[in-house]
This record gives sequence, structure tokens and C-alpha cells, in this order.
Amino acid sequence: MAAALVESMTALTLESKQEVSLTTVSFKFAGMPALELELELTTAVRDVKKLAKEVCNIEPEHMRLIYEGRVLKESDTLECYKVDGDEPVQMHFTAGHEALVGGSQNPKVQRNPFTTPVRGLPGSKGQRPSRVSGRMGAMGIIRKYGIMMKRQEFREHALEIGFVKYS
Repeated sequence: MAAALVESMTALTLESKQEVSLTTVSFKFAGMPALELELELTTAVRDVKKLAKEVCNIEPEHMRLIYEGRVLKESDTLECYKVDGDEPVQMHFTAGHEALVGGSQNPKVQRNPFTTPVRGLPGSKGQRPSRVSGRMGAMGIIRKYGIMMKRQEFREHALEIGFVKYS
């Protein structure tokens, strides 16, 4: 009796044996040769970006996947991909955080890095970096009290710093 029960329990499984069908998905990078990956169509876009990172050395947060003019979201899957279609999945990428610093001129060398002169360095109006973003700025930098933030950044962070607007 017990042996028959054990045999019937082993025959019952929750797993269904499904065949995994891999599909060749073609990707086109800007400025790079085309790439083909063997993927399941149920793969999420965030996982595709991680796989593409290994091939093209671009961080996933700087990638955008576009297929047939539609930006694919992180939670989307590749089920919209048409196997018989000839249009590849386009992969666009941004420059990343290193290239967003900006500025085209070499910064002036300051002798004492712990104090900023009251009137700034001669000829350095556009060479003053923001403390928040590191971007160079000229007229938009707030220098009073040593804040050294761009005007828009100050508006975003004023309450955190302790400034209150009375009006």
C-alpha cells in the first residue's frame, strides 16, 4: 500500500516539460557592427541589456532599446519581436556620467584649493564648476555664502540646505 502511494506521488510533478525555444534577435548599435543574440522571446528588456553589456561594454542604465519606432521599457519582453521581420532592435546609448560633466575650456589653476577668491579668478567667469553637477557655468552660478550651485540646482535643493522662501 505504501509502495503504491510512493509510486503515485513520484509520478505527480508540478513541473511541466516545456521546450525552450531560442530565437535569433538582431541588434543594431550606433557606430558599431550589428549583433545577433540567441534569446527567448519571454526575456525581459532589463535582462537583454545586461547581456548586451557583456558584449558592447556599455552600462545598462545608459541604453535604450527601440523596436519599430517604439522604446522598449525595462519590464517589457521581446514578444513583440517579429522573427521573420528584417528590422533589427536598435540600441541607443547616452554618453554616461563621465561625459556629462561638460565644459570645453581647461580650468584655471587655483593655488589654494580651500578658499575661493571673492571676485573669482581672473578670466574664470565660465570656469566655475557647480558643486552639485560639476558642470561649468557663468551667469547661472550662485556664489553667495560659498554655495557655488547653478540657479536651477539651487531652486531644487534650497529647502534641503535650509533656505526658506518668504513671500
